[in-house]
Amino acid sequence: MLKVKIFLGLTLLVTFATSCDRKTEYIKYSGPTQGTMFNITYCSDTNYNDEIDSLLKAFCRSLSNYDSTSLISRINRNETDSLDALTEEFFRVSKEVWENTDGIFDITVAPIVNVWGFGWKRHEMYIPDSTEINSLLQHVGMDKLEIANGRIVKHDPETQIITNAIAQGMSVDYVSDFFKSKGIANFLVEIGGEIYCSGKNANGTDWKIGVDKPIEGSGYEYRENQIKIHMSDMAVNTSGNYRKFLEAGGKKYGHSINPTTGYPAENEMISATVVYHDCIRADAYATAFMVMGSEKAMQIVESIDGMEAYFIIHDGEETKTVESSGFRKYEQPKRLKKPF
Repeated sequence: MLKVKIFLGLTLLVTFATSCDRKTEYIKYSGPTQGTMFNITYCSDTNYNDEIDSLLKAFCRSLSNYDSTSLISRINRNETDSLDALTEEFFRVSKEVWENTDGIFDITVAPIVNVWGFGWKRHEMYIPDSTEINSLLQHVGMDKLEIANGRIVKHDPETQIITNAIAQGMSVDYVSDFFKSKGIANFLVEIGGEIYCSGKNANGTDWKIGVDKPIEGSGYEYRENQIKIHMSDMAVNTSGNYRKFLEAGGKKYGHSINPTTGYPAENEMISATVVYHDCIRADAYATAFMVMGSEKAMQIVESIDGMEAYFIIHDGEETKTVESSGFRKYEQPKRLKKPF
């Protein structure tokens, strides 16, 4: 789900492989992963593209719902209870965000997401009735899971886990940690719109990021900037319902499912952009904020040190923006027109 894009000027800069010092250059690498695209730029005298491919494949083998042989798929089918380092970290952070959002972020909402047609199980989309929803809700809740000694304990064997609200952000951190381990200071990792950037871009300035304008149905090829931000050593994620939704009977149903009701969230939120130190939490909180609404979401943002947010909301017939107290420092200043 691509929600945030790299500002076009950045793409042009890295395409020309401008030198970042006398010995090294910026390398740009793109390709498919996790049902979307990755765009990675890094300043190094060594080409690590093969290692990047290996990292992304290893990540999918652990956490891709779309790979029937992955570890998370086998856990969902109760074929194993063993965890690797990636799945253990995934569960640990998911539980943390679940607790901090009073259960609004919940990775066990998988069967309900699937029945609405927004998950990995593909079928003709329809509006499920309350009987079906209530039946599935019995198996939802992270209190039905426990992690101990490298194993997962399911108190309800019908409980299933969906990873897409956090896995792409986690994979961004996974690749970013690899670059840091190699001593690479200047890089940007973008996977499906989730971004972490470090150091400086090829122009020697902070990385420039475009936050998408919420244009209904817009895809990877067609998008416009709502605002532009500049940042370094931070992650950014945007979640929204304007690209992925179900329409029936003249009503639109967004893909942000409320795990307490089993139905798509209905509130004023159009999109939620979160800036934070790591991408896994920026991804998870942006998802939760779309469900809970702007007032409660902003209270959480202001309570977490280092987190900032920018929301686009419906206010009656108007579209408005709400931003946290420290978000303005990331906004790209508008260029002043030169006097005649």
